[in-house]
Amino acid sequence: MDYSVLKHSHAGLAYLTVLLFAGRFMLFYFAPVWRRNKLLKVLPHVLDTLLLVFAIMLCIRIAQYPLTEAWLTAKVIGLLLYIGFGAAAIKRASRSAFFIALLSYAYVLGVAKTHSVVSWISYF
Repeated sequence: MDYSVLKHSHAGLAYLTVLLFAGRFMLFYFAPVWRRNKLLKVLPHVLDTLLLVFAIMLCIRIAQYPLTEAWLTAKVIGLLLYIGFGAAAIKRASRSAFFIALLSYAYVLGVAKTHSVVSWISYF
């Protein structure tokens, strides 16, 4: 698959994932009845699986891998923080966990854009 298609698919899935996360949190926080919705339980797993598949394909395509490239290692660590705080935010309707998850996502996005572990700070 073409690099550009892989990159844009991965980025698009990343944006969809965070939008769905924010939407789910708002629904669950303000209207807990939505917690029982099957689609809202399954769709995040489908999107996240596709996101991971495209990430692996990108790593193979560009021949750069976590633990050998600092910026990719930083993305994985940021992703793990996003997953952990995101899960806590959804399960407990925790606003602080929600905001920390969003900050983790912003960090990962900055690392992806700059290929630097300092993320958005590298623009200054």
